[in-house]
Amino acid sequence: MTPDMRFGLPGGRGDLETGGPTSATELGRTAEALGFDSLWFTDGHLTSVGSRALRARPAPIPLAAAAAAVTSRIRLGFTALHVAQYDPIRLAADLATLDRLSGGRVILGVGWPVADYSRVTRCPGGDADLPEALDTVLRYWRGCSVVADGAQYRVGPTPVQHPHPPVEVAAHTDESVVWAANRGYGLLIAATGTTRSMAEQAALFVSRGGRTADLRVERFCLVARTDGEADQIARPIVERLTGRLASLCGDEHGHRTAGPPELDPARFLRETAIVGGPETVARRLAALRDELGIEQVNIRPSFSGTVPLRVQQNSVRLFASEVVPIIRSLPARQAAHQ
Repeated sequence: MTPDMRFGLPGGRGDLETGGPTSATELGRTAEALGFDSLWFTDGHLTSVGSRALRARPAPIPLAAAAAAVTSRIRLGFTALHVAQYDPIRLAADLATLDRLSGGRVILGVGWPVADYSRVTRCPGGDADLPEALDTVLRYWRGCSVVADGAQYRVGPTPVQHPHPPVEVAAHTDESVVWAANRGYGLLIAATGTTRSMAEQAALFVSRGGRTADLRVERFCLVARTDGEADQIARPIVERLTGRLASLCGDEHGHRTAGPPELDPARFLRETAIVGGPETVARRLAALRDELGIEQVNIRPSFSGTVPLRVQQNSVRLFASEVVPIIRSLPARQAAHQ
């Protein structure tokens, strides 16, 4: 959308659509037509009975395949696949098939599931399991064979992208940020943290060898015609969202958790969400570019399913038609200081 910043949209249920194949294809067409760089599909199939969380999401890989079938340019990412919970042969084959069907557009976002998922599935699911599971998938894609009863087998197909699709880590601890940097993976920073906590994660990633070009941040984002209108719409939404996140102890899809201070509604609206008219939103995003070197931003227009569909659609179209041109007009390294 701009030479120096690229923007993604959620592609799963709860953000702009209902999650079925028809809506996934409609969203894919719309996002590509509006100039968005990527669509992101979220793993997570469990919701505690009686909780305030959203209903469980549909499987992300089939949704991504539905979007791939009706698009030609937009990239298809995951935020984030719980790779340790999958059969590695099946996961390697499914993702490689998706990469081939899409012409090499897959981004492999990986992360850790919440503790409930590990308990229900009776899989260890601990922090140590993700690196091993990811390494196994990558070995299959590099052509390493599987040995069973003295016989060797090769896992196929392999992805179009060589040696494999880019890997991005939804880190939830400082240790996982360092691991991502050391391995040359990208870092996906969750939408629930403040600008300060986001900056701290980015600084740690870069200090351990990560590249700023491999940083991707999520931001809850609502655009309206004016700052006043946006604020009026967003305040009750943020109150609902922060209440929900507090009930989940700040955990969302295995990302780093947000603590009680970060979930104060007034602070969340001021420091975490990006809310305003087109110029305000553009300048806040340009500040991420100029102060932190952020080039990739996934906007979250539904605020985890708390925003009415009509408001989401209006916000996304204003973002594409008005926010992006303003960002493009702001010279790099000067936008944050004007």
